Amino acid sequence: MKRSVLILLVCTLVLSLASGAALAQSGRLLLWSAAAEEEAQALVEHFNSLYPDITVDIIRAGSGELMTRLMAEAPKPNGDIILGIAKEALDGVYDALEPYKAKHHDDIPANLRDSADVPAYYGFSMPLQAFMVNTDLLDPEDYPMTWASLADEKYKGEIILANPALSGSAYAQLYMMYDLYGFDFTVDVAKNAVFTASSTMVPESVARGEYAIGVTGEPNIAQHILAGSPVIAIYPEEGTGARFDGSAILKGGPNLENAKIFMDFLTSIDAYRTILETRSRRVVHPDLPGPGPLPGLSEIALRDYDAEEAAAIREDLTMRFSDAVF
Repeated sequence: MKRSVLILLVCTLVLSLASGAALAQSGRLLLWSAAAEEEAQALVEHFNSLYPDITVDIIRAGSGELMTRLMAEAPKPNGDIILGIAKEALDGVYDALEPYKAKHHDDIPANLRDSADVPAYYGFSMPLQAFMVNTDLLDPEDYPMTWASLADEKYKGEIILANPALSGSAYAQLYMMYDLYGFDFTVDVAKNAVFTASSTMVPESVARGEYAIGVTGEPNIAQHILAGSPVIAIYPEEGTGARFDGSAILKGGPNLENAKIFMDFLTSIDAYRTILETRSRRVVHPDLPGPGPLPGLSEIALRDYDAEEAAAIREDLTMRFSDAVF
């Protein structure tokens, strides 16, 4: 009798575990995405090829709108995963995120995920800044190889930059220079530069040969290289800031187990390859190449980027810079 009861208990436990595993790979998942529509859709299609019984609904909105919605709906948001949000924004809602150590945790560099032992978010993509150089206007021996070299008087009138008071990427460039060499250095660089109100004008002007050097997001450089413009990307030797967008599980979401499965998938090399191939932008996996003709992450010097400090001093730094330069 005892043996029969034991067998029954074991069978019940096995069936229970099997049922739990099945439930964990079926049901629904609500994805809040600030990434491009085709990017989120490509990821979901790849995910569903692995987990066809999980129905994924995508809510696409800007990061500011999604952050507002999260704060309004917490602690029970009607969402499970938030995708493609700037690190500093995720830090701002840190307590509303569910810590989870993903299956591929060790594949993601420590400076491209939350620093906690059990991270609240993982890197998604990277808006790296680099020097764009027109090779018709400068000889190789005159290429700027460092942030410090931008203050060299030989480049006076040869550099175009976006106004950091009007552009988030331009502010990131300003903060990187400030963090490296201080405020006076940023003013010295400004003396050599022409400023534009539109960040898109920087790569376009360098590609047309109007200026020899611009500092811009690397996808802009890749685009012009592929279009046949006489330009190259140079990553400064001191390092470019390791800024990144991240993704996280929302605390209190309705489908926690499926959210964990999706985060395991999202941190896999196959998911990062999907992002790279869909939008041709930098991802945080060190084993994948850069976008288009650009080098892989392992070939680029990176510096820690203190997004919290950058955000805290943004108004003061941009005002001081504007007063000194314009």
